Amino acid sequence: MSLDSLNFIIQNLNSPPFNCNTSLIAFDLWSPTTLLQQLSDVISWITQTDNVDVTKETPDETALRLLYYLKILKFNPPTDIDDLEEWRSGLVEGAKRSVYPVLFYIFSNVEILKQRAYLAKYLVKVEIPSDVHDMDTAQMQNDLAQLMEKFKDTHARVLDVQQDSMLIDDIKSDIKSMVSEKEVLSRKIEKALKKIENLPNLDRQVAAATELRVQRNRLSELDLQRLEQRDGVIRTEKKIQRLREQLTELRVTSENLDPSNLIAQLEDEITTITYLLNEKLTAEREQKEKIVAELSNVSNMPAIDQSDIAKLQAELNAKTSEIMELEKERDKSEENTDENFSIFRHQASNVERRKEAAAQRVQEARQELARLQQQVEQKKLVLRNTTGAEVMSAHQFKLYVNRIRDKKVLYKNRKSQIEELITEREVLLRTIDLLTKKFEQLKEKIESFGGEVVEYSPATTVVRSKTAPSTTDTDELRNIITNLMQTIDRRRDQMGPLVKRHDDLQETFNNEESIFRSKQAEHESRSAKAESGCGVLEPLISSLEQREEDARTAVPKIEQEISEAESQLSQFDGDGFSDEKIKDQIAEEQQQAESLSQRYGNDVIDVNASRKQMQMWKSLVTMFEAKIAIANKESGLEDEHPIGD
Repeated sequence: MSLDSLNFIIQNLNSPPFNCNTSLIAFDLWSPTTLLQQLSDVISWITQTDNVDVTKETPDETALRLLYYLKILKFNPPTDIDDLEEWRSGLVEGAKRSVYPVLFYIFSNVEILKQRAYLAKYLVKVEIPSDVHDMDTAQMQNDLAQLMEKFKDTHARVLDVQQDSMLIDDIKSDIKSMVSEKEVLSRKIEKALKKIENLPNLDRQVAAATELRVQRNRLSELDLQRLEQRDGVIRTEKKIQRLREQLTELRVTSENLDPSNLIAQLEDEITTITYLLNEKLTAEREQKEKIVAELSNVSNMPAIDQSDIAKLQAELNAKTSEIMELEKERDKSEENTDENFSIFRHQASNVERRKEAAAQRVQEARQELARLQQQVEQKKLVLRNTTGAEVMSAHQFKLYVNRIRDKKVLYKNRKSQIEELITEREVLLRTIDLLTKKFEQLKEKIESFGGEVVEYSPATTVVRSKTAPSTTDTDELRNIITNLMQTIDRRRDQMGPLVKRHDDLQETFNNEESIFRSKQAEHESRSAKAESGCGVLEPLISSLEQREEDARTAVPKIEQEISEAESQLSQFDGDGFSDEKIKDQIAEEQQQAESLSQRYGNDVIDVNASRKQMQMWKSLVTMFEAKIAIANKESGLEDEHPIGD
C-alpha cells in the first residue's frame, strides 16, 4: 500500500471516536491482535453495534462476523481463489496485507457505508433452512418482503424530505441574501436620487439614460444575431463543401460502377428475401396462428377439474401409443426401401435445417443492421442539430487518414531534426563554455608571468549581395562564373602557405604549452617543498626569536656588570692593583668557564647564540685590555704586551 494511503488511515484513526494518537512508525509496529481489534472496532462503529473483544472470541467466530459485515458493506475481496484464501487467513490472523485495504476502503466511504449498514438491518433476508421450511414460514417471508418494500418506500420518502429540507434551507439563505441585497440597492437608489434631485433637466437625462440602455440591449441582441448568422454561414459553407465532396465521390463511383455486380447482389438479395417470405416467415406465421388458436381454445374452455385432467391424460397416452405405432410402421417401410434413398433423405433434411439456420442468422443480421442504421441516423441527427456538421464518409475518412499519416511522418522528421539541432546546440554551448574557461585560465597565467594578452577584434563579415544579377546574358554569366572560379583558385593558393604556417604555429604552441605545463608542475612541486620547509623552520625561528628577546633583556644586566667592572677598575687604579692580579682573576674566570663548558658540554647550544655570547666576551676582554693599556700608559709601562694576545 502506498504511503499516502497509510497516512490517510492513520489520520482517521487519530480522529474521534478512535483517538489512537499513533504515527506511521508506531502504526507499523502494531501487533496482529491490536490491528485485528482496531478493525473490529472500526466495523462496529460503521454498523452502529457494540465493540467486541476479539481475544474472547474464537478465530472462527471472528472470521464469520467480520466476513458477514464486509459482505454487507460490499467490500470486494481478491477474485483469485489462492489470493482469496490467503486474504481470509490473513484477515483472521490480523495480517497487514489483509487489514490495511479494508481500513482504507471503510475510511474512504464512511457515509455511504453507514447508510448501507443501516439499511442492512431491515433489508437483509434471513435464510431459513429447508428442513424447517413450511407454509407458515413461507407466509412470514411474504409478509417480511412486503414490509421491506414498505420500508424502502418510506426510506425513499424520508430521503426526499431531507433533500427538500436542505433545499428549503438553501432557499431561505438565498432569500436572506436577496433581502440584504435589496436593502443595499434601495440605499444606493436613495443616495443616487438625493444626488440628482437638484440637477436641471433631470427628466430629459433620465429619458436619455433609458434610451441608452435600450440601445445597448438592442446592440447586444444585434451582436448575438450577428454571431448566430456567422455560425449559420460557416455551417452552410461546411455543408456545401461536404455536398461537393459527396458529389465528387458519387461521380467517381458512377464512373467505376459495374452493373453486373449490382445485378448479382440484387439477385442474391431477392433470392434470400423470397425464401424468407415464402418459406420461413410463412412457416413461422402458421406456427404463430396455431399457437394463437390453441391459446384461444384454452381461454374459451370451461374450468378444468380432475376428471378433465384424467381424460386429457388418457388422450395423451393414446396419441403417444399411436405415434409409436406409426414410427414402427415407418421403420418397417424404410427397411424394405433402398438404403441410398434414406441417406439422401437424411442429407436433404440436414440441408433443410442448415438452410433454416442460415436464414435465421440472415434475418437476425438484417434486424441488427436495421437497428444500427437507425442508431447511426439518430447520431447523425443529433450531430447535425448540435454542430451543424455531417458525419464524414468512408472516402473522406480515408483522405483524412492519409493527410494525418503524411503530417505524422513530416512531424517525426522535423522533430528528429529539431532534436539533432538541440543536441548540437548543447554541445556547442558546452564547447564555448570550456573554451572561455580555458582562455580565462591562460589569460590569468600569462598575466601572472608578466605577459599581456592582446584580444583581436572580430573581422568584419562581408554581407552577400541579395540583389539579382544585373544581366541575364548567358555569355556574361559564363564569364562571371569563370572569374569567380579563378578567384576561388587564387584564394585557395593563397590559403596553402597560411594553412602551413598555421600548422607550424600550432605545433610550436603545443610544444610551448607542454614546456609550460612541465615548468608549472616543477614550480608547484617547489612551492610545495618550500611550504613544507617553512613549516619546519617556523618553530626554529620562533625559538631563536625567543632567545633574541632573552638576550635583549640580558643587555641591561651586562651593562650594569660593565659599570661595576669599571668601578672596580677605577678602584684598582686608585688602590694600586697590578696587572698580575687582574691576569690572575682573568685566569680564574677562564678556568671557571672551562669547568662550566666541561660540565654542560653535552647540552645542545645554538650556533648563533654561542657566537653572540663569544662576541660579547671578546668585547668584554677587549674593553678590559683597553683599560689596562690606559692604566699602563699612565703608569709609564708602555713596553708590556697587552693581555689576551
